Amino acid sequence: MNTLQIIALAMLGMYYLAYFMKALLLKRQGIAVHLLGKGNKPKKALIIEACLRFATLAGAVIQFGSVLFDDFIRAIPLALPVRIAGVVLLFLGVFIFTAAMLTMRDNWRAGFDRDQNTSLVTNGIYRFSRNPAFVGFDLLYIGCAVTFPNIVNVAAAFACVLLFHVQILGEEKYCAEAFGQEYADYRTKVRRYLGRADRACDKANPK
Repeated sequence: MNTLQIIALAMLGMYYLAYFMKALLLKRQGIAVHLLGKGNKPKKALIIEACLRFATLAGAVIQFGSVLFDDFIRAIPLALPVRIAGVVLLFLGVFIFTAAMLTMRDNWRAGFDRDQNTSLVTNGIYRFSRNPAFVGFDLLYIGCAVTFPNIVNVAAAFACVLLFHVQILGEEKYCAEAFGQEYADYRTKVRRYLGRADRACDKANPK
């Protein structure tokens, strides 16, 4: 096993361990965390979330398989510096996701439910992204695909990033309904993925 494989396994292990430990801690408090494909929401949202749930489970298997069996899988040829850049993206993905999860505290959920009891979080890393957990997801999947660029891993990353975006749109609609003007004001200050927004411009065309 080479250095890239060891580092990638460590990053993936940290990400999934943080995810499941946080879910377990909230579950012990009686908080339902895994809401993908469940709960009070439109049928379209249920279908999208069910697809996302399957894609992320399959994606995890593909990620670990791509790392562990890198020597036996036909890869897309990429220069070593590019693959190292993928490791950097992996690290950033884990860091940003963990920061988002810690900032959310008891408000963190996988998916959304119109009956859930949560507050709008706008502090910490959420001052620079409305969806930092998803930014972390994207970087993790893209980073793994760049570091271990076989066809299946790249396709899984592309599919998951697309589904994440669709999920963001659904969750932002939920937030607009649930938090009203508070969320409308937040949208004018912070961009969907990354960066502070120009208030006047973003009112006209929120991103």
